[in-house]
Amino acid sequence: MSISSIFKPTKKENTVLLPLGELMPNPMQPRRCFDEAEMIALCESIKQFGVIQPIAVKRIEPLPFPMPQPKAKYEIIAGERRWRAARLAGLTHIPCIIHDADRQESAMMALIENLQRSDLSFFEEALAMQNLMLLSGKSQTELASTLSISQSTLSNKLRLLRLSERERLMIAENGLSERHARALVRIESERERRPIMLEIINNHLSAPDAERLVDLHLNSNKTFKPSPKRKKKVKSVKGAIKDIRFLYNTIDKAVGILTASGINADWCKDEQDDKLTVKITVALRDNA
Repeated sequence: MSISSIFKPTKKENTVLLPLGELMPNPMQPRRCFDEAEMIALCESIKQFGVIQPIAVKRIEPLPFPMPQPKAKYEIIAGERRWRAARLAGLTHIPCIIHDADRQESAMMALIENLQRSDLSFFEEALAMQNLMLLSGKSQTELASTLSISQSTLSNKLRLLRLSERERLMIAENGLSERHARALVRIESERERRPIMLEIINNHLSAPDAERLVDLHLNSNKTFKPSPKRKKKVKSVKGAIKDIRFLYNTIDKAVGILTASGINADWCKDEQDDKLTVKITVALRDNA
């Protein structure tokens, strides 16, 4: 599915150069985060080759009542990342294709463009789909058909929004997958999800392991508690004494080898209750 196959531009795919200052971002842009490293890379590419693919925009209708009019004349439908990178690259104009689109169509185009490029996180996809349902009044079945996905896929995406903003942030920051999130959302209460999520994060559990952990919690009458951290084994005193004797023997042999080679060397030790001090003295030159 392509944008041009759904929405017609005002002219036959005519590309026009528009001043960057006359464009503004789409408030329905589904993507909320722009990777800094990717933005810098795109900026360098634009400096070298220019903006190869035009961005999609729509005209902003003037307000019908006496109020300060917006400075921007066009709203970006798709291509905000290219617009931002072009500004960083110092460009003054950017190639655009002007489309006739209302707010609902603009939101749909932004979503489709990002879905085609795999630019959205799974939470951003879910939020965009929810916004489209609210704007269009479409049912899940109707929207799924429009997006060429199954109704169950759409339903699973929307279900992720049951997780709180804090939980979504934790999932994103710790690199958990959509499958992890789908497992966690099966637990109704955020209070109960919290220790499960921490267990998954702290122990770097895979998605299948996370699902088994959630199953264990749901099938248990007891509240799940994270497994206690294993305590490091401390060597026994007997073992420590054996190691110290090995150290003494090693030092004594090393000093003996130096002495046999004609090098003036000696060592001594000072044992206290809580520490051991070993001093090795080697004469770097003959004092005779």
